[in-house]
Amino acid sequence: MEDNLWSKALKILNADKRIDPIIYDTILCKMKLVNYDPSGIIVLSCRDEYSMSLVKGQNLDSYIKSALQLVAEKNISVSYVEEGDDNAIVSSTLAQKKVISKNYSSSIGISDEYTFENFIIGDCNRFAHASAISVASHPGSKQRNPLYLWGNSGLGKTHLMKAVGHRIKENFPDKSVLYTTCEEFTNAFVACMNNNSNYESFRNKYRTVDVLLIDDIQFLIGKEGTQTEFFNTFESLINAGKQIVITCDKAPKNLTELDNRLTSRFQSGMMMDIQPPDFETRKAIILNKLENDNIILSDEIINYLCENVTKNVRELTGAYNTVSGFYILQNRNITLEDVELRLQSIISPGKSKKLTTEIVIDAVSHYYDITPDKMMSNLRNAEIVNARNVAMYICRDLLEMQYTKIGSYFGGRKHTTVMHSCNSVENDSVLLKDVEMIKKRITE
Repeated sequence: MEDNLWSKALKILNADKRIDPIIYDTILCKMKLVNYDPSGIIVLSCRDEYSMSLVKGQNLDSYIKSALQLVAEKNISVSYVEEGDDNAIVSSTLAQKKVISKNYSSSIGISDEYTFENFIIGDCNRFAHASAISVASHPGSKQRNPLYLWGNSGLGKTHLMKAVGHRIKENFPDKSVLYTTCEEFTNAFVACMNNNSNYESFRNKYRTVDVLLIDDIQFLIGKEGTQTEFFNTFESLINAGKQIVITCDKAPKNLTELDNRLTSRFQSGMMMDIQPPDFETRKAIILNKLENDNIILSDEIINYLCENVTKNVRELTGAYNTVSGFYILQNRNITLEDVELRLQSIISPGKSKKLTTEIVIDAVSHYYDITPDKMMSNLRNAEIVNARNVAMYICRDLLEMQYTKIGSYFGGRKHTTVMHSCNSVENDSVLLKDVEMIKKRITE
């Protein structure tokens, strides 16, 4: 059974496009499952110390664990030893059992992997980060309950959520913390619907914790029974002064297909959005990873990564792992051309790398026949205001600039002013058509 478990996991890893094929062939395929404990503890052996350091240093550990959990269909703990070290196998298994025994009853889904200390702060997430720390310092406070974090996939919502749980366990060791996904909550509820004893166990699990962290709440859409159950769970925890942290890919007001009772509750606490990382934040993330992994890349390679992988932190991390793995395999000697070749499946060859704020301003000015200086001024004519708002919106959309940076470029306007301007464009079908026409001119 053990060998079958690892062979199935290897098939999943082989299909994972985030993993460099060379890494898979030279490292992962050579690993063996040397111990499997029914409690969920797995020990894998690596050929040598170098291979083991590569697994831990290149974020392969998280991919391996995910694949094994998918095959085993339960939460597991994975540790690594050098091939042939029998003593290490025994001690590693015992150590993992102690950790599980100590933490399971009071903290589920929380680890040292996601903390505030290793979260990179930028304009894209500064307010969300500050709010998360505030919640972790005062769990259960009415003004901060629930904490609702929203934004696109891969921007760090789950990291911040788990960091809240980690900090609460540090500051309040007696509090119980439970991390779960909306999908897991739904599956658990469906599984116990026709069994009263299981339902009591389900209720006790989710309604007796001090802190509930629930990921991807948008998966409640279309599941009316689960929505009702979660609403009751939500009310029970809030009324008892317990803390709830929720993540979602949309703002509460945009969850139109969800029960109004839920969306109104989500808006009663603290709502914070996380935006795509700007260039400075992306570079800080890369530099932090280079320092932790003791890797040196040239400035042109670092800038290439930061200029071209822009959508989210997860994609940036995947690109970094590909480059750093290749760097190690090539004995620390790689060029920009090597990087471009390795990342060609991630980075579109035709993607513009020279788009600037000036180009956006110029395109908007020509479209509306308004001079750039008027657009940047404080004039309040409707035509000028619309052009200014459209320019700000496109800067946010095409250049992925943060509100604060857009505001500083447009005459020192406040973060909230820029946000209001962008929202006004989003709610105006005529202006949105103008946006599409201007973007088409820019990209062409």
